[in-house]
Amino acid sequence: MNYKNLIKLRGISLFRYSDFIVFLSSKGRLVLDIKSKRSFFQYKISSDFLTSVSSSSENKLESLLNGLCSFYHKKVNLVGIGFRALCYFDKSKNCQVLSIKLGLSKDVLVFVPSDIIVLCLRPTLILIKGINKKEVSQMARYIRSIKVPDSYKGKGVRYENEVIHLKPGKQK
Repeated sequence: MNYKNLIKLRGISLFRYSDFIVFLSSKGRLVLDIKSKRSFFQYKISSDFLTSVSSSSENKLESLLNGLCSFYHKKVNLVGIGFRALCYFDKSKNCQVLSIKLGLSKDVLVFVPSDIIVLCLRPTLILIKGINKKEVSQMARYIRSIKVPDSYKGKGVRYENEVIHLKPGKQK
């Protein structure tokens, strides 16, 4: 697939520097290492065109370009009495920190990577957004794993539209 027209339509600039391809947009930047053995992207580059060699790398590039146009996002709800979240920037570590109260003995601190943005829309609603879909999902999964919803009362951390099927309690 030829990405030249697709990139121009979305307002993304493409630069090549030795073995790297740099994508720039108003949302952020993305750097791909072409010659790396660990790289899952395989491309041919001519003077003006970027064409992918395999279909799997084509899908991954399409996903990354979609992230550069509009952020991927996930919303996480805290369900339970006293469950709260607070987000702030730590200057000493130079990163964003998410502090979550979940009824544990101490608050849980989550240090957020620089390419992900975390916002607390309400004390019980967290918005996670970023360019890379995999990293956004991974951060949401990590926050959810701190306190998985209880199967009897439904309390815990859950995705915004997640449905929890509650088990019946003891019967007399």
